[in-house]
Amino acid sequence: MSDERTAMDVLRSSRAIAYTIGAVCLIAGLVLLFWPDRSWTVVARVVGILLAIVGGGQMFDAIRTHRTQRYWGLLLVRGLLNLAVGLVLIFWPSVTVTVVVWLVGLDLVITGAIGLGVSFQVPKELGRGGYQMQSVIGIVLGLLIMGWPDATLNVISLIIAALLILTAIVFLWSGYQIQKATNDFSTTTF
Repeated sequence: MSDERTAMDVLRSSRAIAYTIGAVCLIAGLVLLFWPDRSWTVVARVVGILLAIVGGGQMFDAIRTHRTQRYWGLLLVRGLLNLAVGLVLIFWPSVTVTVVVWLVGLDLVITGAIGLGVSFQVPKELGRGGYQMQSVIGIVLGLLIMGWPDATLNVISLIIAALLILTAIVFLWSGYQIQKATNDFSTTTF
């Protein structure tokens, strides 16, 4: 019975994390998409806040949900990297466009590669498909962002907004799938 309770707790905490990160990504993506007079400092800070929140959520998820798995350290590193890049952008928003582009692009590619590597070890019921989709989207958009280091603010903002909205959809879908698994699990075991 205690193993069943532990599995339920893991599913519930993963669902809450997925919904929270999904909502934050969606709000940040919509702000970047529909705020026409944004400045570079605003974009850097919004992206920084998002990455810091996502990184914190990923670290919490790695420790809380995946701690017993052998890949949890990689998930923790992914969260730490996102948190570090986020804090740099929050506290140093006046960096040049090129620096921000490379920071965000490298972050997306590296964390996407880590996530993709880990996704094959994550059990299906803990969101393997969500990890894979998010990782591939992150890698592709990271490469696109780094491919245009001299792009204008609007192009970079639109690419980052698209990434945030796609990431939000993946997290919200993962949360929904985890919720379904939680409901199925609770009806079959109790």
